Amino acid sequence: MHGTVVRFLVVALLLAPVGAWADATISGTVTTEDGAPIAGASVFIGDLETLTAANGTYSQPGVPAGPNFVVVFKEGFRTGSRDVTVPATGTLTEDFRLALDLLYSDTLVVTGTRNPQTKRESSVSITTMNAEQIEERAPRSTADLLRVIPGFYVESSGGEVGGNLWARGLPADGSYRYVALMEDGMPVFDATELFFVNADIFIRFDENVQEMEAVRGGNAALYGSNAPGGVVNLISKSGTNEPHTDLSFKVGTDGLYRVGLNHRGPLADDWTYSVGGFYRFDDGVRDPGYPASRGGQIKGNLTRTFADGYIRGSFKVLDDSNVFYLPVPFQAGGLSPVAGFPDDGTLHTPEGNHVRAPRPGGGFVDLPLEDGQTQEGFSLMLDFSKSLGGGWLLQDTARYMDVDHSWNAVVPFDTIRPTDFARGFTGGPFEYSYTNHNEPFNAAPNNLLLLAGLWHVEKPMENFSNQLQLTKTFETDGLSHNLTLGSYFGTYTVGNTWYFNDILTDVRTQPRFVDLTIFDGAGNPLGITENGFRRYGSLFVNANGDVDLFAFFAGDQIQVNDRLRVDLGLRYEENTFRQFDELTANFNLGDPTTLADDAVGGGTGATRNAKQSFEETAVSVGLNYLVNDNVAIWGRAGTGFKMPILDNYLFGGNNLEAESLLQYEVGARFGSPRLGANATLYFVQVEDFPSQDARVIDGRTVFVTAFVGQAETTGIELELVAEPVQNFRVNLVATLQEPEYTDFIEGGQSLNGKSIRRIAEEIIDLSLSYGWDRFSIGANWNYYGDRFANNANTIVLPSFDVTNLTASYELSANARLSLALLNAFDDVGLTEGNPRLDEAGRAAGAVYLARPVLPRRATLAIDFSF
Repeated sequence: MHGTVVRFLVVALLLAPVGAWADATISGTVTTEDGAPIAGASVFIGDLETLTAANGTYSQPGVPAGPNFVVVFKEGFRTGSRDVTVPATGTLTEDFRLALDLLYSDTLVVTGTRNPQTKRESSVSITTMNAEQIEERAPRSTADLLRVIPGFYVESSGGEVGGNLWARGLPADGSYRYVALMEDGMPVFDATELFFVNADIFIRFDENVQEMEAVRGGNAALYGSNAPGGVVNLISKSGTNEPHTDLSFKVGTDGLYRVGLNHRGPLADDWTYSVGGFYRFDDGVRDPGYPASRGGQIKGNLTRTFADGYIRGSFKVLDDSNVFYLPVPFQAGGLSPVAGFPDDGTLHTPEGNHVRAPRPGGGFVDLPLEDGQTQEGFSLMLDFSKSLGGGWLLQDTARYMDVDHSWNAVVPFDTIRPTDFARGFTGGPFEYSYTNHNEPFNAAPNNLLLLAGLWHVEKPMENFSNQLQLTKTFETDGLSHNLTLGSYFGTYTVGNTWYFNDILTDVRTQPRFVDLTIFDGAGNPLGITENGFRRYGSLFVNANGDVDLFAFFAGDQIQVNDRLRVDLGLRYEENTFRQFDELTANFNLGDPTTLADDAVGGGTGATRNAKQSFEETAVSVGLNYLVNDNVAIWGRAGTGFKMPILDNYLFGGNNLEAESLLQYEVGARFGSPRLGANATLYFVQVEDFPSQDARVIDGRTVFVTAFVGQAETTGIELELVAEPVQNFRVNLVATLQEPEYTDFIEGGQSLNGKSIRRIAEEIIDLSLSYGWDRFSIGANWNYYGDRFANNANTIVLPSFDVTNLTASYELSANARLSLALLNAFDDVGLTEGNPRLDEAGRAAGAVYLARPVLPRRATLAIDFSF
């Protein structure tokens, strides 16, 4: 945890009486129960703080004489504390032996609560990971990192960004619909999802991250806009009183190169700083024929501390591009790609990179396929905290971001045999040719054509938000209160410019564009396609929208006695949506030699406007009871809401509804020196969920909206950490759930009782690690049960598992060499079907388009810390 947060808690809650200052010293040694030294433990003596050295020793001079209180804190260990009487002069020796805390129950958590508290004291589901634990898992992406959170089902098969997350079985079309991703306590964007925007495009895990905190369930609805499913907060490293540097170099198979850096330290009296970032270049585990990923970010913060608070300014500059992988062709009923298509193949192709498509009114649009998902922009944040005296604390945080996002991909629709495709246009002569190759057509052995889209989307986004919070600690009638009052204001704008085109290619990795020419009775040719394009401008969108949101929140943490805590919370929120989009029409560009330009989408100059406002309230009540030092039981009930997303108004009119949620959960936590366990039983119900998809109907790309009347999930989350023998650790995370539609009619068909599509009912994450001397090895196994690709549950995505292996060696006290083998056995698992066809029931042919997990990759890294 941040030293400032820990220091504030200790001073506020364990304030020692002030006596006469003298030259007394408190020193000692902090060790494990087995006698091994603990380095880097924080030792608090009143308002003084020191750290233990490599051999576990500490020494703090200048301690005032008289009664005092010593607290020793180190993540992964139980907190130690002791009353002491300090002599007027001389040295007082106080040694501490700390028990293991495998579930980090004594870690102070700042996410999902208005006042920092330990996990043991919380009445919410909490998962934490520090930087070292995150590095041990070697995640490929932010989405990969979130697999460790129980109750979350995560898809990261699209690449480094653009992951999908389902929280506790809540239905979603993808993205992070019910979960707010945060940096340092503020949302990365006030909308948790938009069309072609998954929240993880704004955030990267790098050497600047200190820890991750994730809160699930009813309480999360109070601490983030549109986040009833959970809040995930990545907390950045801040300045330190001593200079420190983390430096990393990584190489990997398939052309991966990465360098990362964080440097932090003092700048002047009461001033500290932290700055760093990363740069990465990657050809891609599915090579598209151009760099799959390139770019990076720079982050930093500057902190000024005062006797009664601090002020911190932060910045981030992001300039990064990543390919977005989509479904590839498999033989129906199996997990083998079609003939001639490799296991690590992709339908992205350099033939689609920077080709040009004509526009109505003249000119062309460039299609930069190599940009994939690109983000160029920056964010600024200002964080202020001040004690006002009398138990009052004022905190204010403001954040501004401005990012230009673009989305570019080859989007597969369907496969077809050449004769069947040609038969749709003529019964007479026809011929195929490769657009950019002088060789016979159909070199691919599968004899298939791909009907696909070449889509280019531009989305400039801007967001300002501010959170003001006032807390008061007081006692009344024998009860201790921690009262919070606050407000949140946010305003954001989103632009949308879409250029969709329909293309025709063969079916191979990095496919080739194909042209079809037919001949009339006189032998005159007509191009069905032109340069591989079946239709230019199959969908055009030009729109701008903005949203204002205001929220008021209040909460009270009531300490009834030493064991019982009651948490009360309320959030009231108003949202106003405004969307302006240009009316469109299809234009014939007049080329008689091809059909590709006969119906090109473009703007008419006329506009239509949509505006709608909402007012919603969420409430939550939680209880936590400490049975003893090792066992806590807790429960929570709450209501929540989810506002529409701005982009729903592009196709949904003015009659959208806010979703309402009801959540219940009960849990128990157990911790002992060698065993830690969490179990949470939960029930979630959601109403008025708008299922909105891009689908291909009769060859046209359309957006279809179907409102789910009600869906619900009952499930259990389990966390188990054990160290049966020294240095051997077992970590098990499991989710067992039953998500189903309880009121849903689509296309005249009742889907009540059907499983919610794409969500696994059984999710298991098992990690084993063992260390000896300077070596450590680890294994991580992920299992996902059967899922359904469509709402009607007629297309099954079979269960699969993935294994990752890691090993590391400490070259010295400051250097470590790490090896990771991700998807070590190159397992194949399908994370989604083809959502553009599955709901239409057209996915049962000889070929099935589905998106598989990322193939095997090996990485080697050397990390320095000094």
